Amino acid sequence: SSGINAEWPLRPGPEQLEGSQFVFAADEKKKRSLSDIMFFGIGSSYMSGLCMGGFWGLVEHKRTFDESSKILRRNHCLNSITKRGIFVGNSIAVLALFYTAITGGIGKLRDKDDVLNDIGGGGLTGGLYKCTSGGRQGALGLAIGSVCGFALNAVNGTMQQGSSYTVDTIKDTYQDLFDRT
Repeated sequence: SSGINAEWPLRPGPEQLEGSQFVFAADEKKKRSLSDIMFFGIGSSYMSGLCMGGFWGLVEHKRTFDESSKILRRNHCLNSITKRGIFVGNSIAVLALFYTAITGGIGKLRDKDDVLNDIGGGGLTGGLYKCTSGGRQGALGLAIGSVCGFALNAVNGTMQQGSSYTVDTIKDTYQDLFDRT
């Protein structure tokens, strides 16, 4: 065999690709870049927010609009969905931008990729989100953001690595923090 895939133009095999063109070829330690993670996180958050906000707008339309002509009803429905969908989508996307940027920054500073990055990123994002409401609300936002960062890490890790991920992560983090002997 000459090592060339018969379907080369359509589906290249690993032997035709070199270096960074083939993602995760033989290097299990290769990770997605920060820009890839941010692009996916912000985009999926925006789309999810659009769907949630659109549903909120549809419920609001059903609750507030009385029976009238078909054209007015349709116009009010579209206006409600658009108003709430864009608001929620943009809000969640901005939070995702802060979260992924801060989490990536913490990871670069610590030169480590673990759950503490997500907890810190979530906490700082929540604190930034609520900081204009006063110190108490900022601290509450920090606490809620930290819990959300941990939960996001747990869900993401469990989906990728299996059901034992969360327990293993908590054990490893505990050992890193407290069992330094």
